[in-house]
Amino acid sequence: MAQYFTLLNITIAILWFISASFDYAGLCYVWQLKWYRLDRFRDFLSTKRGKEFLSRYSLLYRGIIAIMVFFWPLNNIETLKYIIVIFFLTDLSVNAYRFLERKVQRPQFSIKALLIILISMGIEATWLVLSKDWQILILALILRLFTVSIVVLILNVVTKIIKKIYIIRATKKMQQYKNLTVVGITGSYGKTSVKNFLSKILSNKFNVIKTPQNINSHFGIMRFILNNDFSDKDIFVAEIGADEIGDVKLICDIIKPKVGILTAINEQHMSLFGSIENTQTAKYEILRSLPDNGLAITNSDNKYCREFLHELKCEVQTFGVDEEFKPTLLIKDIKTNDEGVYCKAEITNKDGTADEREVQTKVYGEHNMMNLAPCTLVGLFFGMTRDEIIISDTDPQDMTRSLAPLQYGKSIILDDSYNSNPDGFKAALEVLNSYKSCQKRIVITRGMIELGDKSYEIHEKIGGEISFMADELIIITSDFVDPLKRGSVSSKFNLNIRIITEPKELLKYIKSLKETSSVILLENRVPQLIKDEIKQNA
Repeated sequence: MAQYFTLLNITIAILWFISASFDYAGLCYVWQLKWYRLDRFRDFLSTKRGKEFLSRYSLLYRGIIAIMVFFWPLNNIETLKYIIVIFFLTDLSVNAYRFLERKVQRPQFSIKALLIILISMGIEATWLVLSKDWQILILALILRLFTVSIVVLILNVVTKIIKKIYIIRATKKMQQYKNLTVVGITGSYGKTSVKNFLSKILSNKFNVIKTPQNINSHFGIMRFILNNDFSDKDIFVAEIGADEIGDVKLICDIIKPKVGILTAINEQHMSLFGSIENTQTAKYEILRSLPDNGLAITNSDNKYCREFLHELKCEVQTFGVDEEFKPTLLIKDIKTNDEGVYCKAEITNKDGTADEREVQTKVYGEHNMMNLAPCTLVGLFFGMTRDEIIISDTDPQDMTRSLAPLQYGKSIILDDSYNSNPDGFKAALEVLNSYKSCQKRIVITRGMIELGDKSYEIHEKIGGEISFMADELIIITSDFVDPLKRGSVSSKFNLNIRIITEPKELLKYIKSLKETSSVILLENRVPQLIKDEIKQNA
């Protein structure tokens, strides 16, 4: 027994534990970012960032050397052990450097993430102990990505079983609340903003409960149902996300919405659905799930939202800015002023007559009129007066924080960093463009993900939009540099384009803007360093 507990063996065991912990945490982090979904992970690997991920030291360079060592005819076990120590000391050095540079990747804590890391390490340790072959340790280094991927896929099967249990429990609980009316919201974008606006408006007259923050997944909604009491609530407002056909229907079968809002349909997540038609099918599930006495509300300006309205059996109401499609609520004369956004709202009554009102809001971004419009229709459906709804609309409290200006020294930050889609990006650029030309207008973005085959074309168009509306474009990942630069007409409009992929360098750049008269649009996700800086200083 003493032969196993030599100083060299103990050193290897400690170094192995450190190496495996860092590696599996980093790999789990990437899988978690992709929602533990094979299709999202595969799509990620096809991007430049995915290729950079595969070419990192722990996967490519260490892997190549490990393969050479594994097949090298070594007859001396001690020599092999010292080679293993060199491997792990190199790992330790790389991880120490990444830690000091705040580049260590670790998943957000969850039971699933912890299990993935522990099971992966357990599999590797068990394999090493049972094999009693030191060369297996070299092979294990090569196979870590494969190991963690297998664990993720196996746990996904277990998750599906747990999901069925959740569905049964959540469905049974919702059936208890006979007097609860449910409003479901889905769409390619705008879901969270509409949910927040609607909940605020309805809460002036009703006892309202809503899904919190950005929770819109199956498990998120079902956990929320199981953890909350709805007995004293009048209305439940649920934001429903979808990654594949059937997702929205599953939640609708549980919560039984009486009112369904389809905000819009565009190319976002097209790489997951495969086509815009599949996206349309998935999103339309909310409207097809409504009862005959329900209300379907959607965006008449969007052709994918309009297309199958004639097939619905329930009442249908629409909103939009284009008179051609005869929306129930027509939004006109949208303008930004010192107080916020102003518009005229013309509502067509059931008898064919129309009423027009002027609306002055304290929200930011003209696109938010399209988020407030369906809320107005829902309020009327629930018997609220138009005066009550308009007063609610003007209340700035608890509204969406998206694009609300944050004072950062002498600069202004427009934070649209939750996620990004083509229409949302354009709307954010319109807000940026509304600021005075004497202020330097800067766009900081990584681009948009999951756009499928249209990604290059869409980024080219966005590059052109940025050229017209901004003075500087900062691209923070390498994925979409080419189409953004190709689409911009920077030479004509003096757009300065910079590529800053290092978080520390980006932080330094943003800090340099603090005492300048600049307006900074953060579009799509930014590194945690940047979030912390804004939270502490804006």
